[in-house]
Amino acid sequence: MAPSVANPRLGDWLVHHGHVSPAQLDLALREQKREGKLLGEALLDLGFVTQDILAQFLARKSQTQTIEVRHLSIPRDLLDLIPETTARRLIALPVERDGNELTVAIADPLDVAAFDHLEQTTGLTVRLLAAPAGDLQEAIERLYESRQSVEEIVDELLRLGTDRLAHTTEKDAPAIRLCDRILQEAVQRGASDIHVHPEEKVIRVRFRQDGLLDAGFLVPKPIQPALVARFKILGGMDIAESRRTQDGRGKVVIGGREIGLRFSSLPTSFGESLVLRILDRSNLRLDLGSLGFDPVLEQRFRDLLKLPHGIVLVTGPTGSGKTTTLYSALTQIDGTRHSIFTLEDPVEFQLPLIRQSQINETVGLTFADGLRTLLRQDPDVILVGETRDTETAQLMIRAALTGHLVFSTLHTNDALGAIPRLLDLGVPAYLLAPTLRGILAQRLVRRLCRHCRQPDPEAPQRLASLKTVIPPVADPKPCRPVGCDHCHGSGFSGRVGIHELVVIDADFRSAIAAGESAEILAQYARDRGFRTLLDDGLTKVLRGHTTLEEVIDSTGC
Repeated sequence: MAPSVANPRLGDWLVHHGHVSPAQLDLALREQKREGKLLGEALLDLGFVTQDILAQFLARKSQTQTIEVRHLSIPRDLLDLIPETTARRLIALPVERDGNELTVAIADPLDVAAFDHLEQTTGLTVRLLAAPAGDLQEAIERLYESRQSVEEIVDELLRLGTDRLAHTTEKDAPAIRLCDRILQEAVQRGASDIHVHPEEKVIRVRFRQDGLLDAGFLVPKPIQPALVARFKILGGMDIAESRRTQDGRGKVVIGGREIGLRFSSLPTSFGESLVLRILDRSNLRLDLGSLGFDPVLEQRFRDLLKLPHGIVLVTGPTGSGKTTTLYSALTQIDGTRHSIFTLEDPVEFQLPLIRQSQINETVGLTFADGLRTLLRQDPDVILVGETRDTETAQLMIRAALTGHLVFSTLHTNDALGAIPRLLDLGVPAYLLAPTLRGILAQRLVRRLCRHCRQPDPEAPQRLASLKTVIPPVADPKPCRPVGCDHCHGSGFSGRVGIHELVVIDADFRSAIAAGESAEILAQYARDRGFRTLLDDGLTKVLRGHTTLEEVIDSTGC
């Protein structure tokens, strides 16, 4: 039954719009009663929804619009209208003033008391917009707090003296503040990695954002021991050991939300190189609809998820979003009715109702050994993080033949390349043919910033110069990057996937079993409407989502 249009309840609205299944809602309601929480809190804790989805519900219920606040730049005189203590307590932020009207972003636009308090405090007519609580808390922390700049913290560290810097502990406040400042900046920019890069005379700190490393900023060499020691403490690593590689994990709270960190250290000629992977669950949108799929291709991929058994592969280079796609796929399968297991290296995010295991080759837990054990755990669906060797490939075939749906990844240049790769790994063609169900290849390209992108009059000429057929797109609007405050001047904000999908039907299976050549298999795919990575990328160029240069760089075409 559809929820009331005028006054929808949260649970009904989430089920109606496909954000949660009825079984997930039932579990959340039981957890709500057991813990005495609000339903929204229970859903967040279980990982069934994100703060963005809850903000959409509040905006719908209060008939307000939503706003993105993560990268807002707000003048000081506007911030002064709402005291910091009030902003933190109400989780509200002033974003715009037009005469006597003040627009305020708030986590709960249904909070009448907060609305009244804002109008009394400011003496203005308040208009509310909805925004995720975590994003608001991060923006409040960034905009209100009078933090030292990196340069000021560096100067304070240098005043400690060389001897003190060489023996920095976690109690040295300037080192703590410097590392915290770097982490806050990285999270606010949406960076995926932080590189602490030692050079001969300086330390370079760099962020990877939208897949690319920036030039970074420089820190004086004497601060290296303090900076490295503090980060290693956060990762639970041995600060006294600098001659061997180390790995670590840790957590920090930034903007009111918990951020996971994965650390790796490597000795180099000029000291330890540190790389921190930022695992921000709030940035992880496990929704196939948000990954950039063409609607027809997305439906064909969703159909594969409904199969009772078989193998579905996702291919692409490191950093092409394979894990996110597979996580999103698993969330489409009802975990209350199916037994779902994963083998990963490493486990990046915990998923509700899914049993996740991390590979540890030092103690003998390889993909093959883990998969062999999983087959005795009564699974329905299995995710194997990567197919690396013959034994793993053969065990996947065995699992698919015995009634399991298996997902995995391969490192191949395109979708069809997965077939000869599996044959090279020793999988017989007569076993591969009946078990392989679909192969998805993907890349990530930078998405043009929607706030500053502009029409690109030169794009049609550049597209015409390509030696390929340009896919037909109604009302093409290719755009170029410009740069603004929202995208930190880059012209790009976030990334979008480009995909190609091969669905293995009966004729295709016969061709694989017969050992047909790659050219014959490619013709089979084209006969079934197969669109290449380049085709999908050019379509996104014509729709103004990305640039031709991004597509060419990612596909090598």
